Amino acid sequence: MRVRFLAILLALGGFLLLVAPPAAMAAELSAGPAVTVSQGERIDDDLYAAGSTVDIAGEVTRDVFAAASSVVVSGRVGGDATLAAGTIRVDGPIAGSLRVAGGTVEVTAPIGWDLAILGAGSVSVARSATVGHDVAAIGAGTITIDGRVDGDIRGSVGTLIVGGRVNGDIDVDAERIEIRDGAEVRGALRYRAPQPATIAAGARVLGPQEHTPRPAATGREPKTALDRAIDWVMTVLLRLSWAIVAGTLLILLLPQQTSRATDMLRVAPLPTVLWGIAALVVVPIATLLLLVTIIGIPAALLLLGTWLAVLYLSQVLVGIALVRLLPVRSFRGDRRLTLWLSMLVGTTAILLFRMLPLPFGWTFWWSLVIGVLGLGMAWTAFSGWGLPAPISATSPTLTAPQPLEQAESRLLTGEGTPSPASEDSSERPNEER
Repeated sequence: MRVRFLAILLALGGFLLLVAPPAAMAAELSAGPAVTVSQGERIDDDLYAAGSTVDIAGEVTRDVFAAASSVVVSGRVGGDATLAAGTIRVDGPIAGSLRVAGGTVEVTAPIGWDLAILGAGSVSVARSATVGHDVAAIGAGTITIDGRVDGDIRGSVGTLIVGGRVNGDIDVDAERIEIRDGAEVRGALRYRAPQPATIAAGARVLGPQEHTPRPAATGREPKTALDRAIDWVMTVLLRLSWAIVAGTLLILLLPQQTSRATDMLRVAPLPTVLWGIAALVVVPIATLLLLVTIIGIPAALLLLGTWLAVLYLSQVLVGIALVRLLPVRSFRGDRRLTLWLSMLVGTTAILLFRMLPLPFGWTFWWSLVIGVLGLGMAWTAFSGWGLPAPISATSPTLTAPQPLEQAESRLLTGEGTPSPASEDSSERPNEER
C-alpha cells in the first residue's frame, strides 16, 4: 500500500513539474537519478526536485518541493518544505512548515511553523528538534515526539509516543497513547482510543484529561461460509447489472455494428486474436507517446477512453459472439431483441466463469482472454483487415451488397449459381439451328 502511495506521489510530482505555472517556471527545476544541492551552494528561489534521491546540503531561500525514493535535507530552507519519499531525513532548519508523506520520517532540526504528516509509516521528532507551532497528522502509523512542540498535536495516528514537551493540547484519534517518563504536556490531553493512555509516573499532564473509549480497529470478525456465498452472489449480481445496462445501451445505439463485430469471432478467428493482442499492447504505448507531446494530449485521451470502453464491453461482445457460435440460425440475426437475448445469456456465462473462485490467477487470465477477443473483434469489424474474401466481395451485378447472413445462406443452399438444366436450355437453340 505504501509503495503504491509513493508511486502516485512521484507521478504527481513529475506531472507538477511539467505543468507548473509561469510563476513557478522561474524557479529552480531539477530532475534526474540524483538531485544534489551541494554544501555552500545557494538557491535564491523555489526548488522543485524529483529523482531517485534528493540531497539538499546547501541553502534554499524559499520553498522546496521534492519527490524521490529518498530525501535528505541537511541545509537551510528559508520557506516551506513539502517532501514525498520512502525515507525522509531533515537535519537542517526549516523556517516555514514541513509537510511530509512517506514511509520513514526523521526530524532532528528546528521547524519554524507546522509539521504536517500525511500517510507516513513512522515519524520521529528527535530531542534536538523543535516545532514552532502544531503537529497535524492524517493516517500516520507511529509518531514519536522527543523534542519540543510549541503548539498542539492533532489528527489521527496509530501510536502516539510523547517523550518531550508539548506546550499546547493533544487531541487525537489513536490506537495507543504513551506518555513517557520526563514528558510534559502543558495543555489538555483529549483522545479517542480503545484503552486509556499509558502515562509514566515521571510524566506531567498539566491540563485536563479526557478519554473517549472506542472499539479497536482489529478488523472484522471472520465470515461464515454462508456470508461469503451471499457476498459472492451479490457481487455477481451487481457486476452483471452493470454489464447488462452497458450492453443494452450498445445494442440500442449500434445494433448493426454490434452484430457485425460479434460475427468476427466466427468468420475471422485468427485475425481477431492477432489484432486483439496488438491492440492490447500497442494502444497504451501509443497513448504514452502522445501524452509526451502537448498537441497529442487530446488524441491520447480519446484513444485511451475508447480502449478502456472496448475493454469493458468485451464481456458483452464476447458473450454475444459465443451464443452466435451455436448451430442455431435464429441467434445470428441483427434485430435488437435477438442481440439483447444473446447478450443476456452470453454475458451472464462470461461473468459467472470469471467470478469462479479458482486458483492460479484464474480471474486475471480469463479477463485477459476476454479483453483480447473483444479488442480484436471491434478492430477487425471496424477496419475490415483480415476478413476472408467472400465476406468483403460484392456481387458482380449492380444490385446492393447482400448482408452477411444472406450471402452465407445462398452459398450453403446453392442459390445464385446456374443449374445444369438452365445451361442445357440455353444451349439447345444453338443446337437446333
